[in-house]
Amino acid sequence: MFEQVFDNPQSLELNFKLARIQLKNGNLKGAAASLERILVRFENESTAQLLLARINRQLKNFTEADRLYNQIISNPNAPQENIALARQELGLVEEAGKDQSLWAFNGYYSVAWGKRDNARAASLNNEIFYAGSVYTSAVSDEAEYFRQGTLGLNLSRGFENSNDRLISSVSLNDRSYDSSYKDGRNQSYNFSLGYDKEMLNGFTRFSVNGGEMHLAKQNFLGFTGLRIDHRRVLMPNLLLNFGVAGTKLDFRYYDGIPDNNLKSGWNHTANIGLTKTWKRFRGNINYTAGRMSAKEDWYSYKSDRVDMSLTTDYGIGSTTLFKSFTKNNYEEVSTAVNPFIERRDVINNYGVSWSIGLKNWDVPQAKEPILTVYYSQGSNLSNLVNYKRDDNREWMLSISQNF
Repeated sequence: MFEQVFDNPQSLELNFKLARIQLKNGNLKGAAASLERILVRFENESTAQLLLARINRQLKNFTEADRLYNQIISNPNAPQENIALARQELGLVEEAGKDQSLWAFNGYYSVAWGKRDNARAASLNNEIFYAGSVYTSAVSDEAEYFRQGTLGLNLSRGFENSNDRLISSVSLNDRSYDSSYKDGRNQSYNFSLGYDKEMLNGFTRFSVNGGEMHLAKQNFLGFTGLRIDHRRVLMPNLLLNFGVAGTKLDFRYYDGIPDNNLKSGWNHTANIGLTKTWKRFRGNINYTAGRMSAKEDWYSYKSDRVDMSLTTDYGIGSTTLFKSFTKNNYEEVSTAVNPFIERRDVINNYGVSWSIGLKNWDVPQAKEPILTVYYSQGSNLSNLVNYKRDDNREWMLSISQNF
């Protein structure tokens, strides 16, 4: 392998392979040299920066590790997974500089204000088809203002002479609506426990997760699941990720939604995506195929979803344009809604998000307050009037802080 690198020292793939072999053999300084060769040619290759930061941490070069982590975090075009890991491990570097601990703790919080059209998801023109006739629903389709608070906590642990990590997280979200939606306080919490292992020329994360959602102060949904995700560098600044997941959804008995518990079941998904970074852009595309197996067949469906985004640091701050497309094909007719037509939903959503750091007044940096303006618009083009909606609009202003 060394001879191949000697003959072709500018090869990203060969230098990554050599670095991983050197890491496996405990040759940290040799691996650092291989990664530095990559960064000479591809200075913003965030996966190489992440590995090199971890090596510097193991070699007790905390200042250099801190510099590399901050480069990743301040690069708006780096993959979000690498940015999240850099933020987690930056806390580890700061602690290691004090007591050389392998543990790291960090998190974030945010407060937000916004407005959502048709907050109660009323159908188009409030029309409801039931037992062969069309009725007008009494559900309000008014726009609602809301307040929102979010808290996320992360605890991770590294291992000596290894890039593997044990990662845990918990997040809490509380959104309260005003005006006519007096009982519209929606709360949720999520937890995750995972192990990030370097393998198969990349990193594979095994994780378990769970949580609950409460709508209008009532327990609406609980869930638990398993995920396996793998990510690797294919070529300079091109990241591949793919994974599979299984989640058990437990819909609870809920006042005002008949048979809500009959939606319970398993949701299985498989996804594949690419992240490409240029000097001042990052593009993402991800495809997810899924199947929901509910207690009652008319709540079971197969789904296809495509998510796309483009982020740039042109101008002041960081701007992201996003678009998603979802198609759900239900497997059986609902005799109560329409005994002759199987439900088909086509859901479109698109929007823009702009963020700025409130200290440097430009692209957000590590651990500075961040102002974000978010706007999205979408529609559900269902073939059944009960589920048609063309006013899924929301704007939100938030202030967040990493710690």
